[in-house]
Amino acid sequence: MILTAAAIYFAFLTPSIVSLSIRIFGVDPTGKALGLSTVILIGALISVVMLPLFGSLSDRTRGRFGRRRPWLVGGSLTVLAGAIVVGTASNVAIVATGWALSQLGFSAVIAAFLALVPDFIPEHLRARTSAGIGVVTGLVVLGGIAFASANVANPVTMMVAPAAVAVLFVLGLSMVIAKADVIPADAASPPRYSVREFAGSFFINPLHHPSFAWNWISRLLFGIAMVGLQTYSTYFLTDVTGLSLQDATARYTFVTLITTPIGFVFTVAAGFLSDKMNRRKIFVVGAAVIAAAGILIAALLQSADGFLVAYIVFSIGLAFYLTVDVAIAASVVPDSAQTAKAMAVYQVSTTAPAIVVPLLGVLVLTSAAAYVPFFCILGAIALLSAVTILFVKVR
Repeated sequence: MILTAAAIYFAFLTPSIVSLSIRIFGVDPTGKALGLSTVILIGALISVVMLPLFGSLSDRTRGRFGRRRPWLVGGSLTVLAGAIVVGTASNVAIVATGWALSQLGFSAVIAAFLALVPDFIPEHLRARTSAGIGVVTGLVVLGGIAFASANVANPVTMMVAPAAVAVLFVLGLSMVIAKADVIPADAASPPRYSVREFAGSFFINPLHHPSFAWNWISRLLFGIAMVGLQTYSTYFLTDVTGLSLQDATARYTFVTLITTPIGFVFTVAAGFLSDKMNRRKIFVVGAAVIAAAGILIAALLQSADGFLVAYIVFSIGLAFYLTVDVAIAASVVPDSAQTAKAMAVYQVSTTAPAIVVPLLGVLVLTSAAAYVPFFCILGAIALLSAVTILFVKVR
């Protein structure tokens, strides 16, 4: 499961963090910031709508292939098709079309994959599982940035290879869980899928389930800060520090090479301590504060060396956060019979930042000097994430 998570995030995070910015720079260098914001926004809107829907449909799926496998396999193949479109695109509009298709597939994959945590992982192992996913996520971010940097001149390879890897690992996971991903013969059939049921796919009542709601809000805020820094790091290095695109991607690779092992240490430590102490919130609060400090350092120093320092600090906070965020979400699922729906609604909080951040970028990033207020806003949002998690009723 952890290896499949690595493959899925390799296919998703590589374009989200660096490949899309390189691809858009190649087809429209003068309008790159607006182009990137537009493409990310379109993809995020699709994810926000489709994630809860696919989660609800996965919970209701009945058939010989189980509840999760059809969405895992079908979604991964759709991701691959979208990557081919992006890799061969000649303008921003075609890039947007391909990325929209990929996001449709990712929504199906993630909705089914996240449901596997509450489906199959016991409570006392969830933080360590989340930590394992966090460790491999750090590896695939490093590998993805290095891979994209090495294939700037080969856009098809840069976009398609990560998606192809995801397809292979998803197929492998589907075979492994084949016997477990079944519906008992005596299980009650779900009610008819009405318009009300469809609308309910996107909503979990915050008044009835306040801990789920507060956790959702906290994850949304942290995600805005995280996505804001990661999305515009390449352009920060080109526009503020004066590096070329090749040098900026190489610098980003170097920074990731330094921060990844640091993240590993804190991820493993946080996962072990969280399960051992049976505490989650303290790690999230600390993570958000540390991440905010890292973002603010980047805003103040505005240099390539300062970016390295900032990203080291940010990565420590990110490691702590990603260790326990899924564990908390799984702990506050309102109904065990609808885990995919609940985890998909939760996952919206991780994709919605891709809607907010481009809009914020368009409004604020009007010049190189605007990175200071932009990153200060992101830092403040990260601190708000620390405050809101305090209202979640878990230890």
